[in-house]
Amino acid sequence: MPAVPPRLYVIPATRAPVALVFRHGPSKWWMLAQWDLARDTLTPGAWFHGQLYPRRCDLSPDGRLLYYFALKGGRGGWWMGARGVVAFSAVSKAPWLRALAAWREIGTYTRGYHFVEGADPAARPWDLGPPQHGDATPLRARWGLARTSVEQLAVETRRGWSAHERCPPRDAHDMWDQKRRSVLVKARPHREGRLVVTDQGYAPERPGATEGVLPAYRWEIGRRAVELEDAVWADWDARGRLLVATLSGRLQVRDVVSEELAVVWEHDVGAYRVSPRAAPAEAQRW
Repeated sequence: MPAVPPRLYVIPATRAPVALVFRHGPSKWWMLAQWDLARDTLTPGAWFHGQLYPRRCDLSPDGRLLYYFALKGGRGGWWMGARGVVAFSAVSKAPWLRALAAWREIGTYTRGYHFVEGADPAARPWDLGPPQHGDATPLRARWGLARTSVEQLAVETRRGWSAHERCPPRDAHDMWDQKRRSVLVKARPHREGRLVVTDQGYAPERPGATEGVLPAYRWEIGRRAVELEDAVWADWDARGRLLVATLSGRLQVRDVVSEELAVVWEHDVGAYRVSPRAAPAEAQRW
């Protein structure tokens, strides 16, 4: 078991009962896992030694493809021949990181890209050029990739979170949108109640932070409000269940009917030991 609990972040698919889990730790190791929200099972995927930026990543609406932004050193991959550390964007089959198409980036001053769907391929945005590795033709036939704008909690905004009535406006001079305590809200599907998330600013030293960000979460229904003090991430699934990732490295489903938000399902993501392995054959081709 790691001495320090891993940091967790989760990106749900918008049109499928599946989510992608990012685990950071120990040290520079990352693990990806697929969370099946219909069966409440977790399937481990890729291990990666380097730097991933989960808040700049995206999962396709059907949950099958991952766009990710990363830093990687050495000469062991498609970037072979490059000197030092390389920043790159790539698309893979979740929960793996085998790049089916990849693009070198000039640095980390980007918020990455996200999937866009639409019936007409010609009308879908494509803000990337030809890849330096792989073939993007099958990708372009199904999805567009649009540059993500600079805003707090961009992944959440694309998944139905909206500005809270007390959300402060963005300062026109705040280029990276880091100086305000942005507040977003998301209603519980099909039922009463809502989740509120407050961005607490850039603080990379805070335990549990992902990319230096550790929002605070609160569950509200009527006049009742419950702080999710141990949550590093939370959201609703399509059935209206409360999904939580905790400071202790656990994924949970909680019962919002009970006074204490009782845990009805839990999985300890921190229990996995570092065990890199090659992506399966189906993840190595479109």
